[in-house]
Amino acid sequence: MQSAYLVEQLVNGLATGSIYALIALGYAMVYSILYLINFAHGDVIMFGAFCALTLLGMAFPVPAAVLAACIAGACIALAVERLAYRPVREANRLVPMISALGAGLVLATLAHLIWGPEVQPFPQLIPRGTLNVFGIAIPQQAIAILALSAALVIAASLLLERTRLGRATKCVCQDLYAAQLMGIPVNVVIPMVYALGGFLGVAGGVLFAMYFNAAFIQIGLLATTKAWAAAMLGGVGNFYGAALGGLLLGVAEMLAVVTIGSAYKDGVALAIIVAVLLLRPQGLFGGPAVNRS
Repeated sequence: MQSAYLVEQLVNGLATGSIYALIALGYAMVYSILYLINFAHGDVIMFGAFCALTLLGMAFPVPAAVLAACIAGACIALAVERLAYRPVREANRLVPMISALGAGLVLATLAHLIWGPEVQPFPQLIPRGTLNVFGIAIPQQAIAILALSAALVIAASLLLERTRLGRATKCVCQDLYAAQLMGIPVNVVIPMVYALGGFLGVAGGVLFAMYFNAAFIQIGLLATTKAWAAAMLGGVGNFYGAALGGLLLGVAEMLAVVTIGSAYKDGVALAIIVAVLLLRPQGLFGGPAVNRS
């Protein structure tokens, strides 16, 4: 019985970890190009999750509502890049961070005005039944979340590995100014990276809200804390490291639930951030820092 419970919790941990991975990819991709932390990312996710909730309340089909919310997240991320980041891209690194915080506050205020401060129940888009596998009750919803997240990560990976946009993104990651001199449209590539991060982030945010059955203004902050811990664990700026870091964080949280209790689960993310900063600042899968100035 104990082993069956551990397997069930492991599957739950992988499911939540895959959600963290989707959200963390937005941070990783932006940081890999600009060495900047997109502090508005969490509020983009929150806004997209509420958009999905609104569309679902208007009786939109589930796939259409979620896809429209993800596209809205991509558009909002594009707007944040154009209005909050690009004008101060060449400034001291502190300036874009403050600009992003301002953009996040604007999004949070708009969400507060539109949807109010109350916690709103989020519908269960995937049934919560169980699958019996060799006598072990595997949560059906967790399996579906893991599969959907894996499909999105694989699709994003193929986009970055097999397309001209992906190759251009890699060039910009290696040296932004050299890529610009070689004729790569930097002001097209960078917004597309923001848009892809917003699309994946909102997908993760919708799954996050559904998994925890709640949508609220602070969901962006909570998701950001977990995603940033995942990105740091895997290696900030490392696409695959962020994905693996999210899975490891999800499993670590579930192990904390099993061993010391659910009250300490959220503290695991903060403990991981501190531990990584002290022991391996580049993350588990990150390489040494490169000075591109």
